[in-house]
Amino acid sequence: MIKWKTSWTKCEWVWVNRVLVVDDEPDVRSLIYAILVGNGFEVFQACSGEEGLVLASRLHPDLVVLDIVLPGLSGFEVCRLVKGKYPDVKVLILSALDRDVDHKYAMNYGADGFLSKPFSVDGLLETVDSILG
Repeated sequence: MIKWKTSWTKCEWVWVNRVLVVDDEPDVRSLIYAILVGNGFEVFQACSGEEGLVLASRLHPDLVVLDIVLPGLSGFEVCRLVKGKYPDVKVLILSALDRDVDHKYAMNYGADGFLSKPFSVDGLLETVDSILG
C-alpha cells in the first residue's frame, strides 16, 4: 500500500507493507502488532482462521503472520486457502509447534517462512524482512 508521508521539510509517497496477524492469543497478537507498527508496517488482526480469511480477501495484505493452532480452520488450512486464492501474498507461520513435521507441512501448504514461539523482536523483524524481500 502507498501512503502519503509529510514532514516539516518534504512530502513524499512511501510504500507501507500491509500485514495481517492471525493468532488466537490476544497477548501474542498485541505484541506482534506493536513490533510491526513500531517498525513502519500497517497491521491488522484476526483471532480465528475464518476471520483471517475474510480479512485477507478484503485487505489483500502483503504478508499474513499465521499461527497453526487456531479455533475453526487450522493455520495450515488458512495458508493453503490464502495461497490458492492470492499466490502473491506471503505467509509466515509463527507457532509454538516446532517439530520437523510442522515445518514440512507449512512448506507443503505454501508458507514462505516459519518462526517458532517464543521469538525475539529481532528474529521476527529479520524473518519478515527476508520474506518481503
